[in-house]
Amino acid sequence: MELVKKRPAPKKGLPTDGIMILVGLPKSGKTRTAASWPDGYVLELEPGGADRIEGRIHDIKSLEEFREVLKLAVADPSVRTIVVDSVDVLSDWLEDEIAHSAGLSSMTERKQGVDGWALWAELKRRLEALVNYLKASRKFVILIAHTKDPKLDSSGAVIIPAGMNVSGKGASVIAANADAIGNCFKKQIGATTKYFLSFQGGSLGIWGSRIPELEDKTIELPAENPYAAFEAIFKNAERENK
Repeated sequence: MELVKKRPAPKKGLPTDGIMILVGLPKSGKTRTAASWPDGYVLELEPGGADRIEGRIHDIKSLEEFREVLKLAVADPSVRTIVVDSVDVLSDWLEDEIAHSAGLSSMTERKQGVDGWALWAELKRRLEALVNYLKASRKFVILIAHTKDPKLDSSGAVIIPAGMNVSGKGASVIAANADAIGNCFKKQIGATTKYFLSFQGGSLGIWGSRIPELEDKTIELPAENPYAAFEAIFKNAERENK
């Protein structure tokens, strides 16, 4: 075995591969933002969740259909961005599949001879396999998730920060492999509702970015084309680095 050589220069500019997670409350602009990325394909797992969004939207009704359509999207060279809406539903489907294979109605049901810990370990394994598949796809993948509130102790200190609404250790598996995790939110400013995406970390949330251009940024998202806000950030960074 030889020591590795120095890596090439780090990636710069708008990402063309990797994983970004958008977390937020319902109607906070998550799907609209994700669907605005160029050459995107949205795997919509929530019935009617994207019925007012333009783009290539594929309504998915089962885990089997999700797996089939995901493979087609990965193989299609015209698709550069894959959106999964939402990870909450996908995790629920995986839980149901694992539970039913063990003869249970749900992952929380107890049955003699069935190791509950092994079932949760299997969920973690399947989510890890999915994340690895997405990272190897050479596509830019946007995962959408609803917000899970932070857990506080009796004094109000944060024990578990806000994050994705995914059971077990699934949320940490997905988050650990993401290049950026943003918090989508909206705010009333005067008579207008404006939409924002924050990568600012803190005690209350897992938000953050290893993409330098997005680190600690809070972006106002234009209603017509949210992607334009990302373009502007990276163009400004490019000019500053010249």
